[in-house]
Amino acid sequence: MSLHRFQSISLAASLCLMTACSANEPNRGGVAGQPGGNAGSPGSAGLGGGAGTSGAAGDPGSQGTAGNGGPAGSSGAAGNAGGAAGNGAAAGSSGAAGGGGSTLTGVGGSGGGTGGGAAGSGDPSAPRPINVMGMGVSQGNFNGQPFYFNKSTKPVMGKLVLFLGGIGGGPGSGGFDTFTKKYGFHIFMPKTNTSLTGCAGNDPMHVSAGYRRWSLWDGVDRGFGAPAAADAMVNEVIAFIKDEMVKDPDSDWGFFLNGDGTLRTTDVWVVGYSWGGQDWAFTSQYVHFGRVIVTASPVDEGCPMDGWMTHRPSATPDDAKYALIDQQANWPMEMNAKFLNVMKAGWVGTPTNVTPNGMGTYTADQHLFAMIGSNGSSPGGHTVFCNDNPMNGWIPVCKHVMGVPP
Repeated sequence: MSLHRFQSISLAASLCLMTACSANEPNRGGVAGQPGGNAGSPGSAGLGGGAGTSGAAGDPGSQGTAGNGGPAGSSGAAGNAGGAAGNGAAAGSSGAAGGGGSTLTGVGGSGGGTGGGAAGSGDPSAPRPINVMGMGVSQGNFNGQPFYFNKSTKPVMGKLVLFLGGIGGGPGSGGFDTFTKKYGFHIFMPKTNTSLTGCAGNDPMHVSAGYRRWSLWDGVDRGFGAPAAADAMVNEVIAFIKDEMVKDPDSDWGFFLNGDGTLRTTDVWVVGYSWGGQDWAFTSQYVHFGRVIVTASPVDEGCPMDGWMTHRPSATPDDAKYALIDQQANWPMEMNAKFLNVMKAGWVGTPTNVTPNGMGTYTADQHLFAMIGSNGSSPGGHTVFCNDNPMNGWIPVCKHVMGVPP
């Protein structure tokens, strides 16, 4: 694991007060601002970028051509969503095109998508329809990382779901994939360091927990260590897709790559159980995924003011994030700290109490779910809740968070 010099971070006075961290289980180009702030973001030169490419007047596109920052103003010099003084600015870790920029930071643009999420203009459309041909199942593993797609399932969702499982484990989902396999999703389970937890040692700005998890994704060392670039999750995903494009063109795994070979993360949905949910909650603050679903997570890991909860705005829009969290009693009678963490991070909505009775329809504004109790077919407690058991009473809410019609 290489370790590079950590670029100094200058935060505006509006950031939360610093709090000490313990070890339990971005942008840039701004002069003195904070993430999402009026005058910039952490670091005089940014965290993921080098010198950046966004100009002082918001080069990320006066007509929004390079991203979602919109007409001149939103990516302009005032730094609303990009530009030299704004969120996602030239040297920032949301990339060269500002808040709605064309890439996110990473090895070879590895965090790339066609939007940084900061402009709040929604996910971009795919450049073409997905083109799945034939029948049958594409499955196996790539360098020990399982994958699955059933060409026979219709409709094809056109979403790549990346799963992460529990602490200290290998590639997996904790069982959630058994539910997802039924509904036309492409599935991949990347490997990573699932034992990484907590804040790093000297972290006066309280950003290390989120930044360390972000580094697992793109291999960029932000001062707290990182895996080798080839081992970064995004590069494993890209390598796998390129391999399957040759071996199984009928499954159209290549749909999820941009023309330059980077991963189009806005068509990637990330799902995590426990440690895995923790990882996606942290990383999605800095990478624009299409959707985030966490279960039985996230705790704050002893870092209650960490950047993943306090940096604004989130790269993944807050209304694209969902949580299934175990409770023994109804919210707000019981106030599980996991809910308090995601609400502090800006995730939208208030918790909806759900029991495993197999009933329920849900609306677009419901994103946070308190999962109360269990029965013989419906797992409860610290679990994934969703599986392929047709008697599982959680199925309606599982369909809701995965965008599957009732």
